[in-house]
Amino acid sequence: MGVIRRQSLKHSAVNIVGLVIGAMSTLFVYPHVLEASGLIQVLMYVGIIGLPALSMGGNMVAIRFFPRFKDKASGHNGFLVLLLLLCIAGYLTVALLALVFHQPLREFIHSGANGRSPLLARYFWMAAPLAFFYTVGVVLSIYAFNFKRIVVPTLLIDFSMKLALPALLICVWQGWLPLEAALWGLIIHSFLVMTGMALYLRSLGEWHLRPNWAFFTPALRRELFRFIGFGAFGGFALQMASRIDIFMVGTVGALEWAGVYAISSYIGSAVDIPTKSLYAASASSVAQYLNEENHAEMEILYKKVSINLLVAGLLLFGSIWISVDSLFEIVANGKAVSAGKYVLLFIGLSRIVEMGTGLNNNMVYYSSYYLWSLVSLGVLAVGNVLFNLWLIPLVGMNGAAISTLLSVTCYNAVSLGLVWLKFRLQPFSKNTIRVLLLALSVYAIVQFIPLTNIGLLDIAIRSGLYFCTLGILILRFRISPDLNDGFDVLRAKLFLRKNKD
Repeated sequence: MGVIRRQSLKHSAVNIVGLVIGAMSTLFVYPHVLEASGLIQVLMYVGIIGLPALSMGGNMVAIRFFPRFKDKASGHNGFLVLLLLLCIAGYLTVALLALVFHQPLREFIHSGANGRSPLLARYFWMAAPLAFFYTVGVVLSIYAFNFKRIVVPTLLIDFSMKLALPALLICVWQGWLPLEAALWGLIIHSFLVMTGMALYLRSLGEWHLRPNWAFFTPALRRELFRFIGFGAFGGFALQMASRIDIFMVGTVGALEWAGVYAISSYIGSAVDIPTKSLYAASASSVAQYLNEENHAEMEILYKKVSINLLVAGLLLFGSIWISVDSLFEIVANGKAVSAGKYVLLFIGLSRIVEMGTGLNNNMVYYSSYYLWSLVSLGVLAVGNVLFNLWLIPLVGMNGAAISTLLSVTCYNAVSLGLVWLKFRLQPFSKNTIRVLLLALSVYAIVQFIPLTNIGLLDIAIRSGLYFCTLGILILRFRISPDLNDGFDVLRAKLFLRKNKD
């Protein structure tokens, strides 16, 4: 866990800075341009949801098969060429399907609440270049994960967007740029990110464009084709089951709803920072342990990641939810944005479910049993879309968040069962129950702290007290040995520095 811990800490540090920037944008910029923000979110989510299909499963192939291709001397047997070809093939396939179903898609975009706002219909075509540049950039960043490089890809893919998007929306809000120019700026940014990833891989000496067709034996080709089919269909189904919410809110509902939903969802995404870090840093190890059938090391990693993520999730989400009303008081246009309060709750709970179950989904994807998840993924994807179509008109944007919570919970339950049946591994321990009880107890106690009705002061008192109290108890009861080890290292460094001074 040494390299994983170091990269995770650096990755988390970058994301925390990005979170602060994103939080300022979410609280004080996006509420002023809800319709424009909602439009951009819908356009971007075409690429986010469609990533597995647009990359023809390349986002999963990049991790799953790298141990088989790995050979520095031969340029990893042309593995990067394979990934780029998959992106081109996937994009062309999706583009062909879009042309075939152009009329029904056009009618869907023009229907419903969006008939009152022509923006989505006018600019929906811009999702195409955005999706292509995003897909290639993300696949290249995942390829870099194989070399235990997750910080620079995060700076390019995620952090830069947290700077570019609010900057463009501020220009729209202040009237310095028309909306269409801002959308072109977003496309240019995506192109630069993709180019930056290519240059970064070249600087690492890992930009190899020499194919080695002899390496692709008939057996390897068959295995690749099966996994590509799984990655494209299964990955797309997973996105449909867990991340289609903003797109559905913006198309079935209204763009303003999508703007509010995105703000609440973003606040809830603070809980995801450790997840992204640990998943990115652990992915190559999962693939390696499964390829070597090293179940002993896999179990250690599985349990460690699970408890570490659950601890982080409870600390972060509890700190947010205990001050949720005060938080919306300080948000610009808070009355409108506070309509997303329970969106934040349901999205946050779905993140806790996913974090508490750890690496179960990755273990299924990168094992020889990946095809088993196709049925459950397909059913859940269809179910989530149907739930959205039913619940959004019924209870508004909260319906999309409820649908996400249900689908994420069901899918992780299925993955847990599959991992247990095939590997006899599960991520839970006594500390799982202990940290849940500690979090609930601290939350209940802090609720008795009286409010001052000064938003920032109430957030500082209640959230700070919850976070510090729960954090101390977690360290005291050694809920997460990794967290205790990291704290001990930090304390030792501070002590040595103090002595030197």
